[in-house]
Amino acid sequence: MVNPIRRHTLYTGFALVIFIAIATPYNEMLVKGSRLGLSSLTPAAFFLFFVLSLIVNPTLYRIRSTWAFAKPELLLIFAMMMVATAIPTRGVTGPLLSMISGPQYYASPENHWSDLVLPHTKSWIILPKGDGLRHFYEGVSGNEQADWDIWFKPLGSWLLLLVGLWTAILCMMILIRRQWMERERLSYPVMQVPLAMADQEEGRAIPPFYRSKSMWIGFAIPFLFGTLHAIRAYVPSFPTLYPRTPRLTTLRGRVNIQMRLNPIMLGFAYLVNNRLSLSLWVFYLWHVFAKGFCDVIGINNNEKLGPWTNDGQVGSIFSHQSLGAMIVFVGFGLWTARGHLAEVIRRAKQNVRDDREIITDRNAVVGLATGTCIVIGWMSNAGLSPLVATTTVVAAYVVFLSLTRAITDGGLATIVPAMIPLGFTLSTFGTDALGAVGLMALSFTLIWSGDLLTFMMAPSAHAIRIAHDSDEGRRGPYFVALLGAMVVSLVVSIATMISLGHEHGAANLHQQYFNTFAKMPADITSQKLQNPAPPNTGGFFWTGVGIGVMGLLTFATYRFNWWPLHPLGYMVSPAWIMGSLWFPFLVAWSVKSLVIQLGGLQAYDKTRPATYGVILGQIVVAGFWLVIDVLTGTTDNRIRVY
Repeated sequence: MVNPIRRHTLYTGFALVIFIAIATPYNEMLVKGSRLGLSSLTPAAFFLFFVLSLIVNPTLYRIRSTWAFAKPELLLIFAMMMVATAIPTRGVTGPLLSMISGPQYYASPENHWSDLVLPHTKSWIILPKGDGLRHFYEGVSGNEQADWDIWFKPLGSWLLLLVGLWTAILCMMILIRRQWMERERLSYPVMQVPLAMADQEEGRAIPPFYRSKSMWIGFAIPFLFGTLHAIRAYVPSFPTLYPRTPRLTTLRGRVNIQMRLNPIMLGFAYLVNNRLSLSLWVFYLWHVFAKGFCDVIGINNNEKLGPWTNDGQVGSIFSHQSLGAMIVFVGFGLWTARGHLAEVIRRAKQNVRDDREIITDRNAVVGLATGTCIVIGWMSNAGLSPLVATTTVVAAYVVFLSLTRAITDGGLATIVPAMIPLGFTLSTFGTDALGAVGLMALSFTLIWSGDLLTFMMAPSAHAIRIAHDSDEGRRGPYFVALLGAMVVSLVVSIATMISLGHEHGAANLHQQYFNTFAKMPADITSQKLQNPAPPNTGGFFWTGVGIGVMGLLTFATYRFNWWPLHPLGYMVSPAWIMGSLWFPFLVAWSVKSLVIQLGGLQAYDKTRPATYGVILGQIVVAGFWLVIDVLTGTTDNRIRVY
């Protein structure tokens, strides 16, 4: 008999969602401690799940066993926390509030935004100028009353866009779930830790995961180092055990390689297969030397494509290649899944109920189509032509799917693209085809597809994955719970951040959000209007190069068993964050190869609990000291979690 998800599970899940939506902006803007919301890994969810599974649930079990959460219930709560964590800071709320308020607040005679930009911006997208805007950026004085009314119209329109986008993403992950899990058997390295944490044994309060000595040994290493680092915020003279990051510089300073060892990434790198690990660090080194070589001999493709896209003299050469590689990566993935997708369409037409899925295929197809149409329609009403809007959304889906696959298969718990949809659309269409209204509308895509350190598709894929870990967990209200968690997290985090702005002045709290991010849409539009550019033929060429190279690598991977490199490494190699990630993959590849060579797969399996401990220890020490910092009023004490 399948046991349903109980009500107190949903109550607990939404309570923790609300806590995350309040605590993460509070930390980001006031405490400035470890950034548990700044990664698609969603460290805040891992930390709270650690507390829930080790302390809260065993306590409930000892009081009355029926009060404790079953494994599927724990995993539903974790899934809700994951999607909720992807929103309150860099994921959505920070860019959203800053970018819809910045154009009016920072408009001045010097930047000419009042003439160049604001007349071409739809009023329902941004905040109006006035006292309410000033209250948010500068704070509300004692004899004034905060004006909340100015927020309702623009935030209502953005809520429609975001709910449409999130619905489409959830449905897409539901439709592709069986292909990734059952046919391709992706390893989902990020999910291996919470799945182990949620395991239970009959008659035992403490999960078996926490009774493993090797797990605690692995846990203790990053916890000790993190604690020694955190103590320096309280005792500045305390010695640090963190060495300076070694760097290698060559090719007349054009190549600068850093060797940073991140415990979390080291752990996840150890969990993926060796061919992927090898490919990630080999292709990164190829990229930095190829980029330096192009710089030395003068090969360039000078473009200005906005933030979060590698541009300039040489950067755009490789960002275009990366996007071309993503096109092949997603296209080949869809071709591989053609049998599964045909079956999905058949079941959708016949409205076949499949108990293995959390909603029917028909509902998932309708949800994907409806959500996508909402996003395209919203962007068209904002000022883009239907063609440009559709191209931008398709580019976003390609980027999201590529990065999500890099996370679920490659163990890159945090990864970003070398080119975002804004940069691709600017390069493809040029400024004349977009016009002033279109440029401003396109610039606002930065809110949901710009800084992709945190993006919704990755936690959604993981949430759908863990929904299918047991029969008991498959029939619960997963879809409504996940989408509800997203909406609640957005609404509560918006209210929290606006309240903090009214109390302290947003401009005083977060320079990056409410100065740098706030100016981005108007800055891009103003620059492009004053310096118009046609479609970039060099961009088409280098995208074609990326398509060709990725096609050859994909052919070699699936045609020749001896071929050692996976094409995913080439695709992500130009991403700026790979500069911090390549070295953990090199170390993990070396250690894992040695372990397997000396002791075989059995020896590797014995080391997995310690690896889980290393990952969890780094997250928990960051969360532990964040709690201490809040209680003591200490600020700027950060332990890196990505």
